[in-house]
Amino acid sequence: MLNALKKFVELGTDSELSDDLNRRIRVVNMFSAVGMAATFILGFRALFAQDAFLACVLFSASILFAISHKLQSTIGAKRGSFISALVLLACLMSLMLILVVTGGNESTGPLWIFTVPSVTMFFAGFRRGIVALSGFTTAIIIILFAPDNALLVSEYSYEFKTRLLYSFITVSFLSAFYEYSRQRSYNTALYLSEQFERQARYDPLTTLLNRRGGQQQLEQELSRLQRNKKPFSIALADIDRFKSINDTFGHDAGDEVLKQVADAFRRRLRVQDGLSRWGGEEFLFIFPETDEQDAKTVIEQIRENLSAKAMLVDGKSHRVTSSFGVCEITSSMTLTTALNLADQALYQAKNDGRNRVCSASELKRKTSC
Repeated sequence: MLNALKKFVELGTDSELSDDLNRRIRVVNMFSAVGMAATFILGFRALFAQDAFLACVLFSASILFAISHKLQSTIGAKRGSFISALVLLACLMSLMLILVVTGGNESTGPLWIFTVPSVTMFFAGFRRGIVALSGFTTAIIIILFAPDNALLVSEYSYEFKTRLLYSFITVSFLSAFYEYSRQRSYNTALYLSEQFERQARYDPLTTLLNRRGGQQQLEQELSRLQRNKKPFSIALADIDRFKSINDTFGHDAGDEVLKQVADAFRRRLRVQDGLSRWGGEEFLFIFPETDEQDAKTVIEQIRENLSAKAMLVDGKSHRVTSSFGVCEITSSMTLTTALNLADQALYQAKNDGRNRVCSASELKRKTSC
């Protein structure tokens, strides 16, 4: 029984969806279950009381609640959640209006309208909820205060009507205020979470991914490699004689060089390529579904672009170069092995005179000779 109930409530949720959307889907499902059960039971009660019209209305509402639950899984999470909520609200408001008109059981039907504000605000949000509640309140006023009670089947005293309306408006206001506060708190928490995540994954100086962010991207590419068996390539870059730049011009000038080098590197990359500040003056390039030769070709262009144009450092023109080590990653290789091979190729490029590109395969051929 509990497993069936849990399956009913979890229908349409997905671990890839946001927590807020999953929560909304669960509430829609729970409200569908409660609405379906309540209207079904009340429908039988109305049937036994020989109120055929009310029984028909309640059974119809029960069917609509069941349909709204099924919509989330058949249409899709986000769109299905919105349409399900729309069906639920339309069903709830229509049912409440009918109860106000007919009076329900011994003229207690209008008391159910106090369920509308909180449900509407939760499902529709603050702005849409205000619009929906305004329309519903207007409909209630027209029904209750139409001349000669023309739209009412049941009779209510004037005092009951006014107190019902005042109470409903008060509850609506409180529900709107709560939803507005909740949305603001959620948006603030979401913004802070995104900022913390960005600080954890991005380098504040160059605005590139930091080592942690680069490591995560490497792991994602390795997972993709294991799925589609297409190799990818990485390249490690190290700014040549960076220590002398810091010693000559100072650390502020060194930071400016790092920013300019990062901009020069990223200008040549494709949208799908990755670039991170790997540490100090080292950078890591990631080329998805790219073999070593193609990656080396791109890196050669980046190297040439960097060395061809002098940078302005501390008000003086200064030529900055970088050395690169390239390695292709296959399904039989670990990330640690690939990074070590790229680092060895980079070290070889430094030994060969700097401002060069060396690949792991070239290094292997040299060492085997």
